[in-house]
This record gives sequence, C-alpha cells and structure tokens, in this order.
Amino acid sequence: MNNIYEFFENAFGIYDNQFSMVFGTLFDKGGYNSMGMILILIPLGFLSLFYLLWKYPYATHWHFLIFVGIISLTVAVLTYSSVSLTLAKLLIHSNPEIADFTKALVLKYAILNAFLSLVVSFICSLFLRGFSKVQKHLPF
Repeated sequence: MNNIYEFFENAFGIYDNQFSMVFGTLFDKGGYNSMGMILILIPLGFLSLFYLLWKYPYATHWHFLIFVGIISLTVAVLTYSSVSLTLAKLLIHSNPEIADFTKALVLKYAILNAFLSLVVSFICSLFLRGFSKVQKHLPF
C-alpha cells in the first residue's frame, strides 16, 4: 500500500521533504496499510450488503449513488481517525509547524481516501453485481 499512497503523494504534491519525519512515522507505524485496508474493505463490505442482501427490487441509480456517498463518507471518517491515531504524538508536537502540517496531512489523506473509495466502489460494484439476484441493473 505504501507505493500506492507514495504515487498519490507525489501526484498531488502532498509530500514535503521538510516534514519527512511525519511520513516516516506513518510508514513505520503501518498507517499506509491501515488506510489501504479501510479503502478496500469498507466499499467491499458495504457493497456486498447492497448487492447480496438488499432485496428491494426497484432500486434506482439514486439509491446506488446515495449508498456510494455513504461509503465515501464512512471511509473519510475512518481514515481521518486512523491517521490521527497513528500520528497522535505529532499532532501535539512542540513545534507548531509540524503540528499544523500533520493536522493538514490527516485531512488530506481523509479526502484522498474518500475520492479513491468512489473508484474502488465502482470497481467492486461491477464485480458484485454479477452475484446479485435483484440488483443486476445497477450501477448502469
């Protein structure tokens, strides 16, 4: 998972050499792995419920979009709390620059994972709709 997030750090200009200790702490404590697990398992679990257990036969595209929005919001909140716990010591660091950068970084990762969850949700839905008996017509 480290390589995936490293790609997005570089693509969106999140990484800053001046604060490499923050990224090192995130790497050493497994923060990237926990963010990746949240990113994959939450959409997969929620969409499994949607496609395999929800028996409402008249589900529309709006139902699907609302469900994906709920997934995205859940991923953002869980990512925010996970990264905050991983970087807790740096959030209260004596150097205000490090503390401010860390607070902004936690929010950036929450937003990044929320947007990535939309992509992961779409891919999972394409896979899971084949197993559904009722919701085969969604997401299209």
